[in-house]
Amino acid sequence: MERIIIEVSADTAKRWRSASKETKQRISQIMNIIIAKELMTDSPDEFQEFLDEFRNTMEERGLTQEILQEILNEED
Repeated sequence: MERIIIEVSADTAKRWRSASKETKQRISQIMNIIIAKELMTDSPDEFQEFLDEFRNTMEERGLTQEILQEILNEED
């Protein structure tokens, strides 16, 4: 994984700094999906490949297909 910088409100930044490690990891996973989805709109096959790889990694870490689908559905 690589780090990027995004701008958020001061309140969001404050809450981020005080969030637990688990919360930060969950949010990072969700943001990774959202950003990839937005940036790969012109390449559905590339996005599907990204999702397949991401799903395999997350399943290894305990994030099931059902939870991943819930995350994707929340953002629509």
